Amino acid sequence: MNGHLQVFADPAAVAEETARRFVGIMAQRPGERFSLALSGGSTPQRFYRLMTTSPWREQIDWGNLHIFLADERFLPLDHPDSNYRMIRETLIEPLAAAGGDVVRLSVGNIHPMPTDGTVEESAIRYESELKQYFGYNPPCFDLIVLGMGPDGHTASLFPGHTHPVGPWVLPMHNSPKPPPTRLSLSLEVINQARHVLFLVTGHDKAEALSTIRQANEETLPAGTVQLDAGELLWLVDEAAMGLAKA
Repeated sequence: MNGHLQVFADPAAVAEETARRFVGIMAQRPGERFSLALSGGSTPQRFYRLMTTSPWREQIDWGNLHIFLADERFLPLDHPDSNYRMIRETLIEPLAAAGGDVVRLSVGNIHPMPTDGTVEESAIRYESELKQYFGYNPPCFDLIVLGMGPDGHTASLFPGHTHPVGPWVLPMHNSPKPPPTRLSLSLEVINQARHVLFLVTGHDKAEALSTIRQANEETLPAGTVQLDAGELLWLVDEAAMGLAKA
């Protein structure tokens, strides 16, 4: 298994440790803009909601934070299943409602994946947006927050799919999990990050996590995340480790 693993009692403890890590990582770059890529899924939601509450929200330099997406379902951004809509409702809008001098998350610092036109066109457009932010070198995100599905997928990189090398953003077809069409950061981009936090909770993740932990050769997409020079940390609960009773 690549990276380090820490085990916590439950999803709430995983979310709290993620918040603590996020605050600590961003504090290492005071006054600098900070690139954060977020994922969909139920496990990261707890972390997003937690960051909108005290004392966590007061510890982030929101004005320098740029929020990107690690993947997106190819649906209108206001669709109930849109990852961006979930992040907007659990993180962005509650922060805006909090207001005040502490929370200054600019609309221009939020970078949803486009989902109009064709998925291929949208992938090219999002790659162009990444180039505007990072330049033409491969993106080096300060932090990427990932989840893992019961099948071992992460972002929208699924088992059994070929993931081409080269593009920064991949158009994905025939996803085994609906909707079938999606966008995803490539594995190469993920592996360039300075920090990646994997949040894994629940009994339904135990088999995939066990496979990744024991495999000599990584075959599940989540297990192929191997940072070139950054820090990879798995934050998992006891249920995902198979330690808690169902």
